[in-house]
This record gives sequence, structure tokens and C-alpha cells, in this order.
Amino acid sequence: MEENVKIAKIKKSCSVGKKICAILSIIAIIGCVCAAVASFAIFGMGKEFDNKVQQGIEAGIINSEDEFGSAKMININVGTVKKWHSDVPALQKILDEQPYCITYGTYCLIMSIFCAVCTVILKLAGSVFELIIKEDTPFNDKVIKRVVIVMIVLSAVMLFTVSAGFAALGAITTWVVYTIMDYGKTLQIQSDETL
Repeated sequence: MEENVKIAKIKKSCSVGKKICAILSIIAIIGCVCAAVASFAIFGMGKEFDNKVQQGIEAGIINSEDEFGSAKMININVGTVKKWHSDVPALQKILDEQPYCITYGTYCLIMSIFCAVCTVILKLAGSVFELIIKEDTPFNDKVIKRVVIVMIVLSAVMLFTVSAGFAALGAITTWVVYTIMDYGKTLQIQSDETL
């Protein structure tokens, strides 16, 4: 009887988790679309974008640094705008003539890709919650496989965005969670066979 109450609580928590994943997924999709549109708009403006940014900087309206007062707003360094270099003369000419356009357009494109990856991760996490809600047993091969996939994707994202140290920590955590869930599945099978 107590086990049924615990399973009901797990399913209730998973239902809440599924709803949160759906909401965050919608936000990530909106962020992806907005960043992609901004990127294409910036690239489309070209030299005009650089002229507008330069006018704003000269007027004191725009600050091209990533700080607001004494607190940092973002912790992503896109590099010094005018220091990008290419061995291709045509590309170097564009980099010299449109440094703000290239920098901020690329930055928005990267943010769009990042939001797309977040959407995929959230969809995978939502599908894990859905499986747990639908299944009679919380530990089965489908659930374990999806949880491991989500955690591997998160570790890969950390490798490319944060650092190899965090990615290694994510990989170790993935292995630990997999081992615990596999152990839970084994205990569940033994319990079912005993009954």
C-alpha cells in the first residue's frame, strides 16, 4: 500500500515536471525564433547596422560593452569587435567594414542554435516524464534509456559551452544515475518474481 502512495507521488511530480518542461520548451522556441530573426535582420542590414551602432555609441545611447553599471549582464565574451581576422581578402574586407554586423549577427545566430538545443533537451526531458507517468513501473528500459540520452546531451552541451570539467562531471553524474536506475530496475524485477 505504501509503495502505491510513493508511486502516485512520483507520477504527480513527473506530471508537474512535464508541464514545466512544456512551458520552458515554448520559451526556448520563442527565443530561438527571435534570435534567428534578429540574426538575419542584422546580417541583412549590413553596413547600415554598423552605421546605426556607431551613431548610437557617439551619441552615448549605446554601450557596446557587456556591463550594466558595476554588474555584468552576460558572461559571454564575443571578442573584440574590430580584431577579427581572415586570410580571405573578400571576407577580411567585410570584417573591416561591418564589424558590429558580423559580431552581433553571429552572436544572435549562436543564441538561436543554443535555444534550439535547449528545446530538444526539454522535449526529451518531457518525454521521460511522460513515460514515467504512463508506465506502471518507474524503472524500465525506455525510461532509463531516455534519461541517459538527456543527460548525455546535457554533458555534450556543457562540453561545448561551459568547460570540459563540467562535462566530465555531467558524464560521471550520468553514469551514477544510470547505475542507480539499473539497480532499481533489478530490484523491481526481483520483487515481481518473488510475488
